[in-house]
Amino acid sequence: MYTSYEDRLSLLKQFHQGAEAFFAKIPEAVITHGDGWKLSSIGSRFGMFNTALIYSGRKDCVAEVMDAIKALDIPVDIRLAGPGLTQTGALAEHGYKNFGAAPLMIWSADDSVDSFTLRAELSVRRLSESDLETMCVIYKDVYAMSDEMIQDMKKMLLASANDYTYGLFKNNEMVSLVTAMVFQDTVGIWSMGTPTAHQKNGYGQQLLMQVMKTHKEMGAKNFFLHATPAGKFLYDKAGWITLDYLPYFSKPKTQ
Repeated sequence: MYTSYEDRLSLLKQFHQGAEAFFAKIPEAVITHGDGWKLSSIGSRFGMFNTALIYSGRKDCVAEVMDAIKALDIPVDIRLAGPGLTQTGALAEHGYKNFGAAPLMIWSADDSVDSFTLRAELSVRRLSESDLETMCVIYKDVYAMSDEMIQDMKKMLLASANDYTYGLFKNNEMVSLVTAMVFQDTVGIWSMGTPTAHQKNGYGQQLLMQVMKTHKEMGAKNFFLHATPAGKFLYDKAGWITLDYLPYFSKPKTQ
C-alpha cells in the first residue's frame, strides 16, 4: 500500500492543499509556490509556524526557496519529500540543520471506528472563541511554548470555519484537545494536546478516535498528520499507518 514515491507524494500534496486552504484564512498569511516547492507563512517570528516543502531534486529549487524566504524576511522551517530528499546538502550550505525525520501518517477511513464509544465519564464538544485562552494554556503546557510563541500560534487557532477544534472534557475540565482541518474529503490533524497533569490516562486516544468517527460519518476519506516521536505510538494504536519519514530542517538562531 502506497509503495511508490508517486503515490506518497500525491497524498502529501493532498494534505498540503488542505493546509494551504486553512492558511489562506489567516490575514497575515503568504502562500508561495514554485516548481517543486511550496511555502506557507503566517508572518511569525518562529520558523515552526512558517513552513516550506521541497519535493523536487531540481538544481535551482533550494536557491528559489531561499530567495522566497529572504523576501519575507522571516524564519522558515523546511521539510523534504520524494526527490527533494536529495536537497539535504544544498540546505546545509545555506545554514540549515537537519533535526531528524518525522513520520507522515495516514488513516484511510474504514469501519474500525464504527463501534467506538467514549468512556462514560467523558464528553466532547467543538471549541469556540470562548475556549481560546484555555486552549493556549494547554498548548503552552504541552509544548513548553513561550508567551511570544503562543501569541503567534493564536493567529492559527479557530481561524477558519473548516477548523474543527474539539475538546475532551471530564467533570467540566478540558483534558485533551485536537484540531482537525477539513478540506473537501480530507482531514488534516494539525495539533493535539493533553495537559501534563492528565497524560497517561488515554484521553488523547479517546478524543482522536471520536474525531475520526465523527469526520468519517461526515464523509472524510483520508486523514493526515505529521507525528512527533512521542505521539506516533498513539496514532499506531488508532490504526494509522506511516506513509514516509520526512526530514525536518531549521536554521539555528545563532546563524
